[in-house]
Amino acid sequence: GRHPLLLLVPATFFQGYDILVVSLALPLIRKHFGLTIEQSGFLVSIIFAGSFGMFLLVPLADRYGRKRLLSITIIGYTAATFLTGLSHGIVDFAVYQFVSHAFLTAEDVISVIMVVELTDESRRGRALAILASAAAIGQAAAGGGFLTVIALHGSWRMLYLVSVPPLIIVAFARRGLTETLKPGSRSLALMRSLRGKILTGAIILSFCIALFPGAVTALASTLVIDVWKMSLMSIKPYYFALWLAGASGFFVAGRMLDRIGRRHTSAIFFTLTAAAGVFCFDSTSQLQHVVGLAFVIFTITGSTPCFQAYSTELFPSGIRGSAGALLQGVSLGANAAAPAMAAALSDSIGGIGPALGVVGLAYLIAAFVVLTLLPETLASRVRGAHRVNR
Repeated sequence: GRHPLLLLVPATFFQGYDILVVSLALPLIRKHFGLTIEQSGFLVSIIFAGSFGMFLLVPLADRYGRKRLLSITIIGYTAATFLTGLSHGIVDFAVYQFVSHAFLTAEDVISVIMVVELTDESRRGRALAILASAAAIGQAAAGGGFLTVIALHGSWRMLYLVSVPPLIIVAFARRGLTETLKPGSRSLALMRSLRGKILTGAIILSFCIALFPGAVTALASTLVIDVWKMSLMSIKPYYFALWLAGASGFFVAGRMLDRIGRRHTSAIFFTLTAAAGVFCFDSTSQLQHVVGLAFVIFTITGSTPCFQAYSTELFPSGIRGSAGALLQGVSLGANAAAPAMAAALSDSIGGIGPALGVVGLAYLIAAFVVLTLLPETLASRVRGAHRVNR
């Protein structure tokens, strides 16, 4: 296709949309199926556990090709989403959503790999920034869709069924994508050839990068409402404008990745993210909370394409699927552990705010890893012809 990025962006768009829709629609789903709050919490855990199913799917992209696996993932996700909207009971709802998250997470990982392999490295940072920013647009779409359903007294089913037509269109359009896997790649041999410090550094990076966003996503609303005592009526329009401006971190980081390199850009954004967490969550004034939250949004969004570049470019083409599955699994584990870690810390260091600030310091470890264990990858030939770890 002439514009492959446009065909890959839906992967991250629906990643953002699907994750938020589950949370927003949960009260409606709980009421429809007659669930208790405890049962609905267990349901969400089952659904998100489906993401680990990508371990079975993503490595196959190194054997059968990116394009073929991307076709399988979007067809599987579309079918599971359609069946979710037609669920008769809570068991089949959980099964369909479990399966859909396996396909969706695999789709997300493979799309990042394809963007790296299809885009010239002088523009790759910006391409990854566009891909990552689509998740935020997907979340905004989920919020808008949910408010529309509430306003029209509609069913939660529409939030899933409305996704099916565009997914079918994307699936057909992707037939024009170019296969990017280098023929004859031998994943096992390439994996064994990796230097230990690069693989170790990438694993540590994956864990540290996922902790803070996982904790913030789970606990920020509790902090804002219960600790900061901010109600919806007290949130002024310019607060939202400032927080929306924070999402420009995607594009600032993308341009920096292409101008000054992956290593320096990543170290800068990771360090700033740690500082933003302390500034925002260990503060007392409302102005500092508002500005600090915008700072956190800016640095976390900017860190996303930095990690995507490193998690893909570090590895030769023949093992990017296997490596991507491993690193995504580490990130999912960190994301799941983060809320419990922050909650446990809050009891001993004075509340949720300071605890989030401490968890954010994991980004300092990420910056240290980038500067000491990982090489610059901007100059690499990412189609597998050159290995940065040689």
